Amino acid sequence: MADWKYLNISRLGKQFERGPRVLADVTLAVERGAFLCVLGPSGCGKSTLVDLIAGFEQPTVGRISYDDRPIGGPGPDRVVIFQDISNALFPWLTALENVEFGLKTRIGSRAERRQIAREALLLVGLEQDHAKFPSELSGGMKQRAQIARALVMQPEILIMDEPFAALDAISRRNLQYELKRIWQATGKTVIFVTHDISEALILATDVAVLTAGPGATVKETFRLELPPETRPGDPPFVAASRRIEALIEPGATGGA
Repeated sequence: MADWKYLNISRLGKQFERGPRVLADVTLAVERGAFLCVLGPSGCGKSTLVDLIAGFEQPTVGRISYDDRPIGGPGPDRVVIFQDISNALFPWLTALENVEFGLKTRIGSRAERRQIAREALLLVGLEQDHAKFPSELSGGMKQRAQIARALVMQPEILIMDEPFAALDAISRRNLQYELKRIWQATGKTVIFVTHDISEALILATDVAVLTAGPGATVKETFRLELPPETRPGDPPFVAASRRIEALIEPGATGGA
């Protein structure tokens, strides 16, 4: 049964000291196992919303909770993958060592840690590259390693802030379909910030569009109901894209 109260964001507002109000009265309810893509105009506060869900920032007003538990700060139940891949991995560790690094605080057995890390690398398609150092990995491979490192920690919610924005178009499209496959295999709840409408339509089960800032709020949320195997250019895909374009205010191309 769908649990629409799994992740609740209620009347959320955020204003930084000596700055404008970034978010105002943001309300969202996310189903367990959903893939929610958040879009909106440049500067509307998408990344601030990510920081609030992750617990890096605290709301000025309102409440964020999941599974009826308030989010009061960062925790292993929520893992964030950011856009910047240049400093994401430890350069002196191999891909396998990077993935198993976080497990050292949880699992004493090195053999068990290594087995879990290998399984994660297999899931993201990096099993043949486990001995490579970050300098030997492409941008897309580094993001795969980041995803594997996040998954071994068994988070409740995977939060991704424009993780593919710095990649070339081909790598980005390939990773979109890979991420969808990984999400289907793991059933994780994903919050994914993007400015790319096509990316959202490839990945999402649900879409939330924010209004322009300052004081952004949720303009509309809706469930995507595209037929299976719908591809960019297919009529249902084009219709959904136009719907989102109409919601995003003119001149908006991305940003935080």
